[in-house]
Amino acid sequence: MRLLRLTTVLSVILATLLMASACGSEEPTATPRPEPTPTSPPAAQQPTPTPEAMMPEADPTPTPTLAPGQPTPTPTTPPPAVPPTATPTPLPTFDAASYLEGKVVRVIVGWDPATSSDLQARYIASELPRFMEGTPRMIVTNKPGASSIIANNFMAKAEPDGLTMFWGVGGQPTNQLTRADETEYEFDKFVRIGTFENRPAVWYISGDAPYNRIQDAIGGTEEFTYGTTTFSATVELMKQALNLPVRQVLGIQGGTTGFLLAFDRADVDSMISGSGWYRIASDRPGWFTDGYIEPFTIIADPTTRLQHNGEIEPPDDLVNVRSLMSEEHVRDFEILTATDGALYRTGFLPPGTPHEIRNLFSDALVRAFEDAAFIDGLTRLMGRAPDELIPGPELDAIAQSFSVTDLDGAYQRWDPNYESPLN
Repeated sequence: MRLLRLTTVLSVILATLLMASACGSEEPTATPRPEPTPTSPPAAQQPTPTPEAMMPEADPTPTPTLAPGQPTPTPTTPPPAVPPTATPTPLPTFDAASYLEGKVVRVIVGWDPATSSDLQARYIASELPRFMEGTPRMIVTNKPGASSIIANNFMAKAEPDGLTMFWGVGGQPTNQLTRADETEYEFDKFVRIGTFENRPAVWYISGDAPYNRIQDAIGGTEEFTYGTTTFSATVELMKQALNLPVRQVLGIQGGTTGFLLAFDRADVDSMISGSGWYRIASDRPGWFTDGYIEPFTIIADPTTRLQHNGEIEPPDDLVNVRSLMSEEHVRDFEILTATDGALYRTGFLPPGTPHEIRNLFSDALVRAFEDAAFIDGLTRLMGRAPDELIPGPELDAIAQSFSVTDLDGAYQRWDPNYESPLN
């Protein structure tokens, strides 16, 4: 049975093979097919180029052969490309004629209304604009206190745009040293406008005091008092140099107002005033002629000439204190009173003010001094003719030349309470 099944299977397989062989001998008509679009072989299948194929084409110029012993030439490096020169951007042009046009300039005064600094500042504010380009309006603001330190600190922080200026006594190195804990300014950083008044400083004494002139008090035994806001190294120097029987009384207000009040109340026997020679005659008529007050000695720089003050001429026996001192004492005295000169009463602008803006004010002051009406009004206000005008640039140079170190040394020698802020 099994043999019969195997025989049958083999027969079927053989018959199938014979039929396949017969069909394979005939080729059927092939159906045409579109030619496939050739595509680039994938990158991975591209042949890797040989090192020779990666090299650049050879330079057709043959490379010269070096002779034996000839040094290998250094290849020439081409110079770096020079960038084109940039055209500088022109600075903005300052239009002086229109800068202050329609603007208001605030004039800061470090003293009370009706003081000499205030009156002078108000005259400047009313008259100077007509000599200025742009003809700005000026208004006065009083910031009194601490011997003008409050106003000077304000100026040190003001915008340097020409819209805030200072006029009067202030911006000096004295307070910067003696009251360093209160001052927030450096006097030589202010940009000066100009000045026309040295300080006609005179030491005055009451007619009831033991002495009328300083030469009479040398070596004297009767004490007299001197009124001052804080201890005065200048008075201490004179006391020791000339053996004067003077005692300082502290806490007395300074300035013309404080001076007049101290004598009205008889608080002290004597005081020094910068403007008293002319102001006393107008504010307290009769004080000089009646002998209520006497000029004790001249403190001002020797080049400062006292004129008739409306009541009296300077007495013939009124001497400059320097004439009574030794050369050594005079040197220190000059240092301590240096700001009685050009730096006494000035106009200035905040630190950093451009000179083009400063010149608007300084040049106007120069033009004003060429105007007779301006000078006449200023003379009536001051009670005398103004001193020679020192314009801003020249005044800046004077401030820059002043030695704070020398002043500090003089204070250390003559003020026992002074503590140097420079140490």
